[in-house]
Amino acid sequence: MKLLEGKTAIITGGASGIGAACAKKFAQEGASFIMIADLNIDEARTKASEITQKYDTQCVALKTNVVIEQEVLQVFEEYAKKQDRLDILLNCAGIGRIVNMEDITTQSWDLTMNVNLRAAFLFAREALKMMKNQGYGRIINMASQAGKSGGLTIGIDYAASKGGLLNLTKSLAKAAAEYNITVNSIAPGLIATEMTSDFGYDPHSVPLKRIGTPEEVADATLFAASDLSRYVTGACIDVNGGISMW
Repeated sequence: MKLLEGKTAIITGGASGIGAACAKKFAQEGASFIMIADLNIDEARTKASEITQKYDTQCVALKTNVVIEQEVLQVFEEYAKKQDRLDILLNCAGIGRIVNMEDITTQSWDLTMNVNLRAAFLFAREALKMMKNQGYGRIINMASQAGKSGGLTIGIDYAASKGGLLNLTKSLAKAAAEYNITVNSIAPGLIATEMTSDFGYDPHSVPLKRIGTPEEVADATLFAASDLSRYVTGACIDVNGGISMW
């Protein structure tokens, strides 16, 4: 039996990068329904179509600006028209860039916080309403090593937002545990994605001497999404090739 046989999921930021790799992994492992919520609707539809055609999974895409509360609510309204339960929420939508502190405007700071942290709260809040009623759920937040150790190359706005996401994960885990809902985070290190393509990562700075792939992050996410992690909550799973060990 596959690890996610018959499970349903909402994935934010699932059109590309780590989110897309996770959507594919969930489908490979038997998820029956996946909704991709992403602002890039063309890529999201393409990814959803690929998954539906290749796997025994119904995958749909919904154009969503994750920082707008009404659009988040619309995701769950549309989801409820198609499914009566939600097993997995993966908060993967995120933005980040290399920027000096003195060049960060209040507008860009607020946008980073809204996409990386506020959106995760909004989606988790709505997901918990469904998961509490069914007495089961898996919520996974895509954090970052920068959220644990501070950003070295990426902006401090990104690092601060991911640090907040780690704490949000712990707080949600405590609140949701009595309902058989686990909440965990994944903290990727140096991963090759479209967002990081110009970051100039040095593979020799990693103990494993290579840059990680979105698929390797998806493997760890699968563990958190499945019942293999049934006694793990409030945890952060590092996927970093050994670049940080704590």
